[in-house]
Amino acid sequence: MEKKEIRKANGDVCFEAYRLPGNSYICVHWMGVQSLETMVMGGSHLLSMLRELPCRAILNSNQELVGPWDDGAFYLAYKWAPAAASLGLHYFAHVLSPGIFGRRSFEKFKQH
Repeated sequence: MEKKEIRKANGDVCFEAYRLPGNSYICVHWMGVQSLETMVMGGSHLLSMLRELPCRAILNSNQELVGPWDDGAFYLAYKWAPAAASLGLHYFAHVLSPGIFGRRSFEKFKQH
């Protein structure tokens, strides 16, 4: 199982994604504070994985995310999601981060 990671300048991992055996789904974990830049980089990794081998489902976990991710809501809704759908993604399960900031960011994403 190949794992894709993004590390910040300080070496902290802020994103990881891997494909489950049998290509049943791609599991994604976001960690720490996210910026638009890290979200675009993570989204690009996922699109690359979908191009390499199409997959119908993603399990996206924000359980370890800290703070809001409002800056990326527009990008995710209008750029990433349509691109992922065009590559064969049909199902996207999202695990909210604890606390109000993650919930607010997700609501902003849903509004778009």
